This record gives sequence, C-alpha cells and structure tokens, in this order.
Amino acid sequence: MVRKLYFKLLPVQIMIVAMGAVNSVVDGAVAGRYINAATVGVVGLYYSMVCVIQAIGNMMLGGSSVLCGRFLGGDDLRKTNEVFVLNQAVVFFAGILLNVLSFVFASPLATILGTSEVLRGDLILYIRGYAIGIIPMLLAQQLSSFLQLERQNTRGLIGVGGMIVANVILDIVLVAVLRMGVWGLALATALSNWVYFLILFSHYLTPKAQMRYRFGKINLSELPTICKIGLPGAMTVLCMALRSMAINRILLKYAGEDGLAANSAFSMVSGFIIAFGLGSGAVVRMLTSVFVGEEDRDAMHDLLRVAETRIIPISVLVGVVTMLFSSVISAVFFPDRSSAVFGMCRTLIMIYGASAPLIAMCCLWNNYLQALGHNTFVNLFSLFDGFFSCVIPALLLAPFLGATGVWIAYPVGLILTLLLVPVYAFLTWKRYRITRDEWLFLKPAFGVSDADRLDMDLSSVEDVTRTAETVQAFCEAHYMNEKKSYYSALCLEEMAANIVEHGFLKDKRKHLIHARVIHKDDEIRLRIKDDCIPFDPKERAELLSGEDVTKNIGLRMVTKLADEMTYQNLLGLNVLTISVSK
Repeated sequence: MVRKLYFKLLPVQIMIVAMGAVNSVVDGAVAGRYINAATVGVVGLYYSMVCVIQAIGNMMLGGSSVLCGRFLGGDDLRKTNEVFVLNQAVVFFAGILLNVLSFVFASPLATILGTSEVLRGDLILYIRGYAIGIIPMLLAQQLSSFLQLERQNTRGLIGVGGMIVANVILDIVLVAVLRMGVWGLALATALSNWVYFLILFSHYLTPKAQMRYRFGKINLSELPTICKIGLPGAMTVLCMALRSMAINRILLKYAGEDGLAANSAFSMVSGFIIAFGLGSGAVVRMLTSVFVGEEDRDAMHDLLRVAETRIIPISVLVGVVTMLFSSVISAVFFPDRSSAVFGMCRTLIMIYGASAPLIAMCCLWNNYLQALGHNTFVNLFSLFDGFFSCVIPALLLAPFLGATGVWIAYPVGLILTLLLVPVYAFLTWKRYRITRDEWLFLKPAFGVSDADRLDMDLSSVEDVTRTAETVQAFCEAHYMNEKKSYYSALCLEEMAANIVEHGFLKDKRKHLIHARVIHKDDEIRLRIKDDCIPFDPKERAELLSGEDVTKNIGLRMVTKLADEMTYQNLLGLNVLTISVSK
C-alpha cells in the first residue's frame, strides 16, 4: 500500500517542480527570439530572487505538511484545519510584504542580484512585473500539497497544465505580438500564477472540501513549530540563492561571460532534471509525517524499500535520458553548436544528469529526517548541501579546470553531503554496525511491538469472516473480557464486510482493505484502510439516526459498541479508526 500511495502522490509533486522549469524555458526562448539575447541573462539574474520567494513558501509548506500529517495520522481533524488556515494567512501576508518590497526597492534589489548598468533597467521592470504574481504563487504552492491530502490530485494536475498553457499564450501575445518587452515577459508569468491559484482555490468553494477557510480565530500557537520544522527546507533554497550568486562570480572570473551564460541557461532547465528528486522527497516527507502520527514502524520500513527498489532506479533513468538529450537541450538556448558556450552548457547538463541519483538520495534523506523531527541535523544538512559542499569545491577546481571545474563541483558536493548521513547515524547510536531500524533513526519506543499488533489484508467477504475469530483471540490474549473481545471482532467484521459489499463494486479497479488491530493505552484500536470511493460511516450513521431502525443495522450497531469512532480521507484512502476500551 505504501508503494501505491507513493506513486499516486508522485506525479503531482513532479509537475509542481517541473512547471517552474517549463515557464523558465518558455520565457528564455521567447526572450531570446523576440527581445534580445541579453534578456535571457535578466531572467537568469532574477533566479536568486525566485529562490528567496520559494524559501518562504518552502518553510511554511514543509512545516505545515509535517504537522498536518501528524495530526491526520492521529485522527485530529480540528488541528489539521487550524494549521491549514494559519498557513494560508501567514503566506498571504508574506506575499503582500514581498510585493511591496519588489515595487518600492526594485533598484536596490537589482544591485543585490548582481546586474550590470546595461541590464539594470530591464531587470527593474522584470522585478516589478513578476511581483504581481508573488501572492498567488505562494498560496498555490501551499494549496497543491493540501489538495493531495484531500484526494484532489486531478485538480492539481489541471492547475499545473492551466498555468503552463496560460504562460505560453501570454508570452506570445504580450511579447511576440504586442511587443511589450521585458515587462510583458514578467507580466505573462505573473498572470499565469493567478490562473494556477484560482484553479486550485476553486476546490475550497465546493462542499467536497474537508478543510475550510475560517479566519475568525487564527491559532498562532503552531506557527513557531511550523517555522522550526520548515526551516531546513527554507535554508536549502536560500543557500541555493547564495550559491547561485557565488557561482556566477566564480564563472565570470575563470570562464567569462560564456560560462555565466551556460550556467544561466542550465538554471532554466535544471528543474526538469531535479523534478523527480524533489518530488520524491516531498512525497517521502508527506508519507513519513503520517506514519509518525500513526506510529507505523512497518510502513517506515516499506518506505525505505520503495527508495531502494524504485526511487534510485528511476533517478538513474532520468539521468541517462538527460545525458542523451544534452545537445538538444543546449541548442534551445545556443543554436550555434560550434560555439564555446554551447559546449560548456552541454558538458554541464551531462555532468548534472549523471548526478540525478545523488540528487534523489539527498532529497530523500533531507525530507525524511525533517519529518522525523531531526531539526538540528537537517539544518546543518541543508546549509552544507545548499552552499558549502558546492562552492568550496568550485573555488578549488575552477582555477585549474575553468568552467569544467565548477561543473564537477556539483556531484562532488552531493557526495560530500550524503556522507553526512552515516556520520550522523554513528554519532546517534555510538557504533558503526547498526540495525535497519537504527538506519531509519527509529527509537525502540516508537510504535507498538509485534505482540501488541495484528495486521491483515482483506480482499473478499471470506477473508473478513475468517479474520473475525483471529481478532477476538487477539483481544482475549491482551486481557480483554470475552464480551468486549467479541464486540471488537464484530465491529471490524461489520465495517470491513460493508466496504467489500459496497465499495469494491463501485468501479472496475482492484481494491484491498488493510486492517490493523492495536493494543495500546488499555484499549483496542481497530484501524481499517481502503482505497474505494470516499465514504464516512460516522456521518452516515448520524444521517440515519431518525430513519427506520431496521435499516443499516450493522452500522448502527458499530456506532453503539464503539467507545470512539473517527473517519478521515487520508492521501486518497478511507481511514476508519474504532476504539473499544477494556
């Protein structure tokens, strides 16, 4: 089930990362063909500012995703919605602040970004035009993650597609047809951000939305926790901004304007290369947060197996494809294949493509440890990965190898960053030979023991019937009296049979129920997960309260026998938790 969830969530996360690259490539191609080649450099110079904007969004997104995952895993829907409202309010006000700063201080920002006097005017125009889309850009970045928690992956994909189409059309109309120059180029990107946001936001105007905009009582108490958890993600992007500025200066000194141009073009397409790694990391963070809330040790092991058997091989394939198409990609920006800048760009893309597996593993460990709450190490990891691990090798290699030395610094930095993980494991456990649980940084007290847990996969009514006796025996073995043990088994049998009877036949897909029985805190907890259409039995029972008592007898009986019953639709799964005390 973990593998299925991983690949269900992954496409949207990849699209979210890649869409920025699509827009950058379109902007670069349109700028080069319909304005001038120097404008490509303007877009490249603004990249550091984009990183700063994304850093703020990443901090709120990372912290909110982890907290929401924990609260959902613990069946606390109220706190989940409070985090959602707080997230949107903080991001909105941050967007207003960035918008004002971009308009009022455009000229000082241009200086900080490293512009020349020739490009200053165009960069100021681009800064102000882009600012119009900062607020929707930040809000949509957050909503895309929340929509996945609500099983709205399709809407997320439609939003991404709408944004890309809008940007392409607006670039052509505003730049190629109306000849609005740099201002039109920036305005096209800003308006496409609004299209993306409105498509995602429209879900929260429908009754299907589980999370609601309730700004009357914003709970600020979780904001420090969100910032603390999300800081590593923000630091990574901020360090990338600083790294970009440092690398640009190194290239100008040792490789000239051709080296700078090659790196700027590469920055526009790098989103495609890193999309799988960043998308995988985001999914790992989301799933890990939920599994931590559920204290599901087995799911954590399954997640590592997905990394070993799926993430690494796919990232190798991404790297191979990137290397094969390196010439084609370079030619998009530099049509003259005999030029020095074309050769530099092609070499960089090939080296970075070969680094795709290293990128994926860095993203995986960064997000995984962030979800587990290893904040101090993750901050160090992010700082090292984002700046020092690349800039220091570049400073050492560039004097001897020129631009190639800078390109080689990228994989060298990734390797050095990954080596921090085993060092941290050794410092944590104080020994070299560690267990699989210890590699996952899972403490012995995490979750419940095998003796206190019963797991079952059910695919038919016969499976459900057979497991009833097993559940009753499990409860009796944990000192629950015979009557309560029978009630527990009956609750699971009734609800699982209902899912098989009504959920499995709604479509032609193959479905599966995963049932878990846990003995903890002097009670029995039954957790039933299925991937059928959303159905809230608790809400249904409340609707039936005034109807004929002879109807839906099983559902009525379970609501009376259970001490507590909660439901949530979590990452596309129906999750029903029933508690029966001793």
